[in-house]
Amino acid sequence: MNTRHVIIAVIVALIMGGLSLAFGRFGAYLVNAVAIAGIGALSLNVLIGYCGQISFAQGALLGVGAYAAGNLSNAGSGGLLAIVGAGVIAACVSALIGTPALRLRGLYFAIATLAAQAILEYLFKTIEPLTSGISGLVIKPTTVAGFPMTSDQSLAALSIILLLITWLAVSQFMRTNLGRAFLVVRESEIVAKGMGIDVAHTKMWAFLISGFIAGVAGGLAGFTNRLASPEAFTLDLSADYIAMIIVGGLGTWAGPIVGAAFVVLLPEAIQRAGEAANISGILSALREMAFGLLIILFLIFEPRGLVALLSRLKPGAPRIAVAAPGK
Repeated sequence: MNTRHVIIAVIVALIMGGLSLAFGRFGAYLVNAVAIAGIGALSLNVLIGYCGQISFAQGALLGVGAYAAGNLSNAGSGGLLAIVGAGVIAACVSALIGTPALRLRGLYFAIATLAAQAILEYLFKTIEPLTSGISGLVIKPTTVAGFPMTSDQSLAALSIILLLITWLAVSQFMRTNLGRAFLVVRESEIVAKGMGIDVAHTKMWAFLISGFIAGVAGGLAGFTNRLASPEAFTLDLSADYIAMIIVGGLGTWAGPIVGAAFVVLLPEAIQRAGEAANISGILSALREMAFGLLIILFLIFEPRGLVALLSRLKPGAPRIAVAAPGK
């Protein structure tokens, strides 16, 4: 594993931990939200950024993770077991969603994932024994290694640790033969077949890994909110995650984390600025338009996202952040 990656990831985790302690409950809440979003963005970056499989169902997969973790926890499972179980269940659902990718490509597959998002949203509302329908599943507080996950600081600490583990695990995985196969499939399936890569097998692994990580993020979100509700895992959430990896840097090492922080904290910054200028209502109405405009601008002027922009602003800084692991 690249030593610089380990050092940078640990420093980021320590900074996030320090901020969650220094700024009280609200600071811990924001840090926890960024950490969960970072894990979710990492999951989508594996699928889209590294393997080139466009998906609009990531929000629903987080929902699968939240409902799975909630049911497991309410049944008596410990927090870590519930989160791992949520990852496994979400990975299985992701594999089902990814099955059309073996036959469909590009826009046609993207539409198939859009349909999967709609189907899962419908199931969240109708499978009442597991989801409690439109009222949502109430999730009991859990414990991890004997520590109760009842405060914002404890939840932030758990999310930061899992973010660090996930971040380093994805970085290490992309240096394996399967990880490099992802990159080849992303560039050209024809070339991948010519190199002897089993494209179908590679795609399925991408969906399994991405789904597992998304399930972990969803489980953390469920424990944080203590509620898994259909309204929390809509297409809007999938769009937010796509925005994170595009703004941060599609297919880059640090991009998902940078993009997650940007997308999570920007609304808070807009809200504070609006309150200070007494125009919060106007700024809130413009939030969605601002997100759409940002994505368009990044796609046109800086398709490699904020990490590439920051690298250019500091020519002497290390450039590993804008290079995909394995390259």
